[in-house]
Amino acid sequence: MTRAIYAAFDVFPRAKGSSSHIASMVRALRGVCDQVTVLCLGAPNLPAHQQQDGITIHRLPPRYPGLLARATAFAQFLEHHCPPGSAELLVFRDPWGGAPLLRALPHVPAIFEVNALPSWELAYSRPAFAANPALQAKLGDLERFCLKQVREILCVSSVTARALGRPNITVIPNAAADHFFSPHPGPSPIPELNSGRWFGYIGGLQPWQGVEPLLEAYRRLAPDIPDIRLVLLSEDRPPRKLPERVLFAGPVSHTSLPAVLRRLEFTVAPLLETARNTVQGCCPVKMVESMAAGVPVLASNLAVCREWLQHGTEGLLVEPGDRRAWTQALYSTITNPQPWGPAARLRAKRDFSYPLVHRQLQTVFRRVLWN
Repeated sequence: MTRAIYAAFDVFPRAKGSSSHIASMVRALRGVCDQVTVLCLGAPNLPAHQQQDGITIHRLPPRYPGLLARATAFAQFLEHHCPPGSAELLVFRDPWGGAPLLRALPHVPAIFEVNALPSWELAYSRPAFAANPALQAKLGDLERFCLKQVREILCVSSVTARALGRPNITVIPNAAADHFFSPHPGPSPIPELNSGRWFGYIGGLQPWQGVEPLLEAYRRLAPDIPDIRLVLLSEDRPPRKLPERVLFAGPVSHTSLPAVLRRLEFTVAPLLETARNTVQGCCPVKMVESMAAGVPVLASNLAVCREWLQHGTEGLLVEPGDRRAWTQALYSTITNPQPWGPAARLRAKRDFSYPLVHRQLQTVFRRVLWN
């Protein structure tokens, strides 16, 4: 019997792109291993333990409010669930889970999927921690330890791979679940979308996402195009002041998202030109899933978007943060819609479908398991 442990210092599941990625990874692991144990963070609405179809999920109780307290508790939580001989393969997505796993099971082959490193991420999410030299030094030690000890590294973007600069890296993009390709997505959970013209933004509202320039661009063109509306889907708090005809709908379930996407003329991924996007890298799930649903994307003209979207045939690439450029791009797309949807869908089938991405992942899993 082959057993794998997957560790993520993240709440799973939740209405975020990272959760879609974790679900895809766990499903791909289950295709290679007889049993997969997921160790992650919990939330008040999630059970502490779940088990189904060879996948067991253990969640750290949500009673540790501070980052460092939560990280320390997570390390102890992993040690408890990882006795000697409990796995033949380790996969983790951050050093908070990776270092305890590698120390608890030092002779088990491991894979580090680097979507972001804390030393990169904290400068944006927690500037006070990033300004702490002692914490930065400790994080650097943890990251180097994890990168050195693993057999392979997985990244979703070539940008991230270049930033790491190591030889044992495989780039495999995020995947879109099968239901995004379904021709019958079902009814929309947002009744307002059933009438009128809409485009949408799906994701976080952090500054690097570029939502503020997007809203300003929409505010400029809205008086000239009164028949188009914008819907924002995010689990974050809504901006304090939204332009007229902007609907903040909050998050929707992952299975309901295709029904929302099919009622949109296009979606937007207005990422800003910051180190988080140009050095750390990403493969925007919002873009991958929209293309899979046959809905074209207007995305920022950054390497992380150019890698997976062809300008002028699958969507449009727009200068990041340029309010005038985004106003013009939105106006031209709304007033002169282009038939980019079928090409976007074909690209998604070619690069982002579960069968394809999972075959690539499973090749790596088998290589590490049985090399």
